Amino acid sequence: MIRLIITINPDLCDGCGICVSACHEGAIGIVDGKAKLLRDDYCDGLGDCLSACPTNAITFETRDALEFNAAEVKKNLENQKISSQNTNLPCGCPSTNTKTIQHPDEPTSTNVASVPSYLNQ
Repeated sequence: MIRLIITINPDLCDGCGICVSACHEGAIGIVDGKAKLLRDDYCDGLGDCLSACPTNAITFETRDALEFNAAEVKKNLENQKISSQNTNLPCGCPSTNTKTIQHPDEPTSTNVASVPSYLNQ
């Protein structure tokens, strides 16, 4: 099908990723440090990413491309939402990771002298 769709010039792209956030369909991703149109059928051709690109690497072209598939886009966005909920924060700070501290079983003896110390410092 001949239709209007975006094209990304890799020579002008600096890989900032702003277009990825601007694309509400998830059609653009960063591959090898550059923005790339991942799937033709995810691109609706409206160009929300066009004005977001600071280097003007994104333009329109009319070419043979798969027809926009709203059902696949919806499914993909739901999958991305689920996977993003199952990951740690992107900053990588150790304090953002969930930790579980396992203590040995509590002593059953009431004799204070036989209770081992739990201090670990």
